[in-house]
Amino acid sequence: MREQVALLAKSSRAISVVVAALVPAAVPAATALADPVAAVVCTTSSDWSYSPGVVLVPRPLRTTVRDDYTSCAGVGQAVTASGSSEFTVDRDAGCLEPLAAVPESRVITWADGTTSTFSYTVTVTSAPGADVITKIGTITDGVFAGRSAQAVQAAPAVDLVRCLTDDGITRQSALGTFTVL
Repeated sequence: MREQVALLAKSSRAISVVVAALVPAAVPAATALADPVAAVVCTTSSDWSYSPGVVLVPRPLRTTVRDDYTSCAGVGQAVTASGSSEFTVDRDAGCLEPLAAVPESRVITWADGTTSTFSYTVTVTSAPGADVITKIGTITDGVFAGRSAQAVQAAPAVDLVRCLTDDGITRQSALGTFTVL
């Protein structure tokens, strides 16, 4: 019995050494956001709400936007990051009038509490069945300050029948990527 206990203890120590050696190889060290990386790419999801809803002809409305940044990865190394941003903008909009290229700015709050201010110009291009939203600009403050950034998202095309109702379109969603270069 004493021999079995000694063998078990020896085996446990050996397994612990092997696990301790393999875990760092299996899980690369994550880089904090403040550390420089060549580039960072995140998956994004956006939800927009409009009040009042967007109808056929342009009218003043308030748009509230919430973006979530997930699955962020640094080129050449792991990055532990996810984040979100939310902002509101007042402007005229209508279903048949494409959004003119307009400057916007948002503060992204990362999961570790740090922030990045993304200042950009947004354009919307309509294609059959989808709208492509492109935001090109610079990180002007916080983590990644001074670096170029862009977001590209696709949203289902506007339902023109809903544009003919009094309520109009009150919500829209998109998926895409956010890249810091």
